[in-house]
Amino acid sequence: MKPTFARRVSTWGPAVVYLFVIYYVSSQPQVGWATPYPDKLLHVSEYLVLSVLLARALNNGIRRPVSARRLLLAWGLCVAYAVSDEIHQMFVPGRSPDPRDAMADACGAALGLLSLQAAQAAWLRRQPR
Repeated sequence: MKPTFARRVSTWGPAVVYLFVIYYVSSQPQVGWATPYPDKLLHVSEYLVLSVLLARALNNGIRRPVSARRLLLAWGLCVAYAVSDEIHQMFVPGRSPDPRDAMADACGAALGLLSLQAAQAAWLRRQPR
């Protein structure tokens, strides 16, 4: 059965909105609210969330296990976006690209997907058979 438009929006919408939020924040010369927090922790957290949202979208929800192929695709998309975000920052006054930020993003994405996989496995073990 083909997913409805509303279903596609509800599964892809959060990921797309989150991508725009990342782009917007990266377009700012300074992000004042982020100053008190460790930079790499922010990157890990940011991409942890993105990876789960992308895996959810690619899987058309998270009620069923996300396949290894979709997890790898979600991770690859996160890494590609992280690299493109660092390139984007070359053109933002006051910002500069940092390969270590992209590495932190990739680690955060991996952590998010591993956490999703563990949570799904725990949830499935609790379901009656």
